[in-house]
Amino acid sequence: MEIDLKTFIALKELHLIDSVPDTFESLELITKASTELIQSIYDSKPELGEGEVFIETLSIKILLATKSIIELGKGTKVSALTKDSNVKLLDFPSINILTRSIIEAFLTLEYLFFNDLSVEERNFRFYIWQISGYKARQGFFNERGILKENVNEKLKTELVEIKRLKAIIEQSPFYKNIGKQSLWKLDTFGLPRLVSWIKLIKQSILKTTIFETSYKLYSNYAHSEFISLIQINGRETLNKGSKENDNSVLNSLRVIKMINCIAIVGLKDKFDFASKVFEQYDEETKTTILFWNEFGTE
Repeated sequence: MEIDLKTFIALKELHLIDSVPDTFESLELITKASTELIQSIYDSKPELGEGEVFIETLSIKILLATKSIIELGKGTKVSALTKDSNVKLLDFPSINILTRSIIEAFLTLEYLFFNDLSVEERNFRFYIWQISGYKARQGFFNERGILKENVNEKLKTELVEIKRLKAIIEQSPFYKNIGKQSLWKLDTFGLPRLVSWIKLIKQSILKTTIFETSYKLYSNYAHSEFISLIQINGRETLNKGSKENDNSVLNSLRVIKMINCIAIVGLKDKFDFASKVFEQYDEETKTTILFWNEFGTE
């Protein structure tokens, strides 16, 4: 997208085109706005639909991961035992991994709650998500033989809940649309989502051209694939303030900013009380959030 100098200056003043330090500062302001909206859910004590308490939980997950990234942005001092020297590094690989987590948290929010599906289909998705979480806990403790009395009782309770939820979804008209392989996964170790993360990105409101490639790249960092090691090979890439480091981290920060703003708009549109809080923000904050929301969505 080509922009003239006048537009560039205007956007710069709104923190829409930033250096790395400016972007961290802008993210700090956005997290404050996000915190107020999340707090409004707690304060308003609304009547929530099935599972909607997790809207707050997932929003907090995005918020905390973003705050952790801001802390990482301050740099990490690394020193040797035998040398009197300090090196300050900016850990962009960890920023990328947290960015992936933030994308997944938003996709989960949209998949379960921020959508135009019927209540019945949303509940169906939520029950499958719940079953998968409970099954993962069952497998984790049983496979490792570390069952203890206090955990054992909880697992027994959750096993009953799995059976109850399974009976509910089997009566749903959406159950027959699950393929045999997916049913096997659901029965064996759970199936949190009916489609992959990449397919969720394509089906989501997120702009595919921005998020599909970014998500694949950040997944490589999470799994220490060779491509990620190429990216971090060499001291200059990790040195805080170096051109190589700035280039590596800036794309992640823009993705993080977009996800936070899109999530804020999602909360605003979901709850009237959150919309009232949003309208009380100053014009610069509102403009920034709405700009990055529009920029990052289809």
